[in-house]
Amino acid sequence: MKKNNIIIAFSSNKICNNISYILNKNGINYTYVCKTGYNLRKCCSFYENGIIICGTNFIDEPIYNIIEDFYKDFIFLLIGNIHTIGLYSDEKVYKLSTPLKQEDIINALDVAYYKNSENIENKNNEIIKKAKNLLIKNNNFTEETAHKYIQKKSMDSGKKNIHIAKLIIDKYEK
Repeated sequence: MKKNNIIIAFSSNKICNNISYILNKNGINYTYVCKTGYNLRKCCSFYENGIIICGTNFIDEPIYNIIEDFYKDFIFLLIGNIHTIGLYSDEKVYKLSTPLKQEDIINALDVAYYKNSENIENKNNEIIKKAKNLLIKNNNFTEETAHKYIQKKSMDSGKKNIHIAKLIIDKYEK
């Protein structure tokens, strides 16, 4: 599995240790372990996207508050009993009912990774489209010319299209 921002978020040390053991055993790196909602919020603010493996509640707040705030950017693997996780229906929440096997977590992570990659690609496409629109508006480019301009700048600089698009947006929005 490619590098991804994977966050483990449970109130229980034991569960955090078990999940981190499973990930390490399968060669999957995780970014951070959070034991409170506050820490999870703080951690999420540092990343644009990722996968959160979590329970349904923290001592300081229920997970649904965090899902509401970060569902556009993160995929949630929600682990809990069938009755508690049944309350969640969002498409960005993948539910794993306990008891579960290691394979269940690994398989769910594969699905979440794929979905997260789609989200990143969609966001990048939106950013590139916005940059093209700014070029069209400010330089009287056609859509094709704007596309070629971004590609040429990308090749000349050795940077990705998304990086060039962000620079264009920064230039015209200031």
